[in-house]
Amino acid sequence: MGVLAVVIGTTAGLLRQPGAGALDTIWAEDGGIFLGEAVREGPLSALTASYAGYYHLVPRLLAMIATAFPAGAASEVLAIEAAAVVALLALLVYVASGEHLPSRWSRLLVSAPIVAVPVAQGDVLNSIANLHWYGLYALFWMLIWTPTGRAGRVIATAVVFLVAASDILVVVFIPLALWRAMRRPSGNRHGVLLGLALATGLVVQFAGLLTGSSERELTPDPVRAVTGYLLRAVPAPLVGERWLGDEITARWVLLAAVAWLIVGAIVLLAWLRTRRPGLVPAAAAVQPAWPLAIGAALHSAGLYMLPVLLSGTATPRYAVAPGLLVVTALVALLQPDQASGRGKAPLYALTGLLALVMVVNFRVDNSRADGPTWSDELDRARTACASSDTAPAIPITPRDETPPWQVRAPCSYIR
Repeated sequence: MGVLAVVIGTTAGLLRQPGAGALDTIWAEDGGIFLGEAVREGPLSALTASYAGYYHLVPRLLAMIATAFPAGAASEVLAIEAAAVVALLALLVYVASGEHLPSRWSRLLVSAPIVAVPVAQGDVLNSIANLHWYGLYALFWMLIWTPTGRAGRVIATAVVFLVAASDILVVVFIPLALWRAMRRPSGNRHGVLLGLALATGLVVQFAGLLTGSSERELTPDPVRAVTGYLLRAVPAPLVGERWLGDEITARWVLLAAVAWLIVGAIVLLAWLRTRRPGLVPAAAAVQPAWPLAIGAALHSAGLYMLPVLLSGTATPRYAVAPGLLVVTALVALLQPDQASGRGKAPLYALTGLLALVMVVNFRVDNSRADGPTWSDELDRARTACASSDTAPAIPITPRDETPPWQVRAPCSYIR
């Protein structure tokens, strides 16, 4: 069942890219940074290089694998790797969430949107460079999951380290990691290992900043951080990119208000079920998972506000992990009673809304749809290498895009 789920999830991820398709195009940083540097500098040398202010261990490892294949297969390998990792993370979240969400339906609601996330399709679809946004969401579950077997503990620890070594934003999870490491009963070795894995990744990230190997300009903007969370991160999973549009307009604000009304209604319903069960017929035994909901909501706000606060920009991909955590919080508040099966209607209503949004946003037009195709550009580069040893730069984004993203590789690789 797990293998089938990953195959279906990988296939669905690849099918989400319209136009030229995922298998014959390469996302900007995937080729221009990770694949290109792995080819030119060698896979192992590229592992120690930072980009945009921090290290990216997972994309570097996946690019290293891609260099083991012929150049003609690079676009296919990179896209399949990215889609497969997303599907694997969805399966991992489904398993890990079982400790806090006994209902299989609820576990599906917090895992399936990873594959069909309805926001930032232009940035994160089938891109190894943007896997860390999904990883941040999975990291939340790894830190609150207690696997019963050794394999689960090893996987959870490995995921924590890989995400921490790929994104410095994991600093948001330091309080959660400390709570997990110090949680009783005593002898919580797994919690300590998770904390050490997170700390090790952060040491690598901060060492790069302190030594000058990594650097990034900061332009703090607290106002944009707050307004962006209210208008982008929370509405994103409940409305979707297609209906919201590209720029904040009156329609955007109206749809954001509708999304917040839905959130408010769910919180009110959960409060009534907890404090005044008699006001909600046939739902007296329903108990919302408040600790999970509050934890998810706090980390959602932190993961969105921190990068916007520091950079002063609010790109759509910043809402991926926060949006998924918003879904987790809402699902946690709508937990039905497992013994009697009461109180499922609100959860089914949320399911209908999320399913509609994911279907509408399954394939959304983006710049990658316009090509250029990797096969055509590689053929041109091979023609040039046939008459000269000076390899041309291979464009991987539309030619009118400024600055253009290109793969720079020697003719020995291109041939």
